[in-house]
Formats: sequence, C-alpha cells, structure tokens
Amino acid sequence: MSKNVVVGGTFDHVHLGHEKLLKRAIEVSEGGKITVGLVSDEMLKEWKPEVKKSYEERKEELENFLQPHENCSIVKINDPYKRAVEGDFDCLVVSYETRERGEEINDMRKKRGKEPLELIEVKPVLAEDLLPISSSRIRLGEIDIYGERSTPVKIHLGSDNEVKRKAVEEVFSEYFEFELECTKVQGLEEQPFNQEIVEGAKRRAFIPDNFDYGIGIESGILETERGPLSLEYVIINDKLGFTSTAHGPGFPIPDTWIPKLKKDITLGDRLRVVFGEKNEDMGAVGLLTGGKVRRKDCIKTACFNAMIPRLNAEIYH
Repeated sequence: MSKNVVVGGTFDHVHLGHEKLLKRAIEVSEGGKITVGLVSDEMLKEWKPEVKKSYEERKEELENFLQPHENCSIVKINDPYKRAVEGDFDCLVVSYETRERGEEINDMRKKRGKEPLELIEVKPVLAEDLLPISSSRIRLGEIDIYGERSTPVKIHLGSDNEVKRKAVEEVFSEYFEFELECTKVQGLEEQPFNQEIVEGAKRRAFIPDNFDYGIGIESGILETERGPLSLEYVIINDKLGFTSTAHGPGFPIPDTWIPKLKKDITLGDRLRVVFGEKNEDMGAVGLLTGGKVRRKDCIKTACFNAMIPRLNAEIYH
C-alpha cells in the first residue's frame, strides 16, 4: 500500500548519505507521495550559518537527484517541526542523527490528537576513514561527497610502548592511510587488575585537538571464577563520539602468582626474572610460549576486534 512520506534537511553538498536517505524514502513510499522539506536561507542564518550554498543552489542539486521520481516534491521549510507535525503523512524518514527530532515530532503530533508517524531510521554511509559522511566534514575539506579523504587520518595512541605502536600501525594500515602520534600517559597502575584495565584504557584513549581517533590499550589481569586471565583491552574513540571496545585472547595464569603481582611486580617483569629474559618487548605470552605467540599479535587481535563495529554502517553508533 502506498504511503505519504516526509523527509527534511539542509541538503548542503548532496552526498552519498543524503542519497541513501532519499532512496529509502522513495522505497518506503511504495509509489505514494514524497515531500522533501528543504531548509530555507532564513532558517540557516540562525541554525547553520556555516552553510554557504543558497536555497536555490541546494534545491537544484536535489532536483537533479530526484528528477526520475515524479512522486517527489520539494518544499521550503522555515521550521524543523511544523510541516511534519501538521501534515497528513504516514512516515517520517530520519537519519541516525535526527532520530531524536523525529520522536519529538511524534510527541507534538500526539498532543494535537494526530496519529504518530512511522519513523524510518537510515544509518550513515561511512567515508574512506570509516567515519560517517556529512556535509559539515565536506565543508571543512576533510572529505569529498564520495567520502574520500583529502589528508591522512590522524590517530593518537595513549602509550609510548613500542609493541603497542607496531601493533596499531599494522592494524590500521589495513584500512586507510594515517599519521600516528604516541604519548605516554602518567599515573596508571603498573599491573592493572579487573576494572583498572578498563579505566586505564579509557584514560589512554583521549583524542587531542585535530585528531580523528584516540586509542587506549591496556594490558591487565582479569580475575574470573575459573581463575585469572592475562589479556589486552582496547578502546577506540573517534571525534564524532563513537566508542568501540574489545579485548584479545586471554590466557590463564596460576592463582598463586596473584598475591605477588598485586604487591610490587608486573606479570611480564616476574616472568623475565624467572626466564632470565632481558628483552623488554618479550611480553608474558611470548615468554610462556617460547616466542610462539607474541604480545603484538594479541594486541592486534584486540584492535581488530574493536574495529568490527566500525566496518559496517548498520552497526556504527
């Protein structure tokens, strides 16, 4: 059955994310009427003064994309709520960023005795750097309308540990070109346990100004019902506010080691004494496996796991 659908926006630099939004509106209409609300220049002066394209320029870009679809009409809006609240529509198509506004519109419709609209949420389209394509990023010159970067991605690692640095370089080189900066973080536990592992990773995963990602990697011991596990925990933050977390494959250590480790020595240092190993890069897992499993590989696994939610726009955010 055909539906009357409404969708709105600034539509500055019509990009792949806009196209996905509009295509979804066309799809759910099933041949019904589609009303595209385009923000006026007057509204933008107060709302988004950074937008430089005029209403007519933005309307022309929209018309070019919508040309094959006769059931689409573009209307000028001076308010992000009024037309959707008062109009005779069945569905409202929103982005992951405007879902909250859609819920506000339905609350306003209910107060007026009108049926709420079916909210159709459209997930973002990810750019080359695995961050959502947006008009604001295009205006800043970070990406083009197809999501291609103009400069390398900037990553900050909250550690000056060489093994962690190498692991991050090898993982992220699988996805995009980047520049990596490493900073030592002071005041953390030498041998973190349980929640200290998470808190340490959080502190390490800060994002300096003008960076795209902040990565925190913390090695620690998790005490479980079946005994303690040594593992690597990773937090990846991005500048748009999304956080993804994961850990690597934990390996068991004897319960009898815990009192000493909690007192004054790290697991790696203790094992280096036991094995007579002087190589600081040889982590506990390397010492225990005779070098067959390397700490770097455990960190890489944790990093790859933390990247999984970032590879598909349907589970991003």
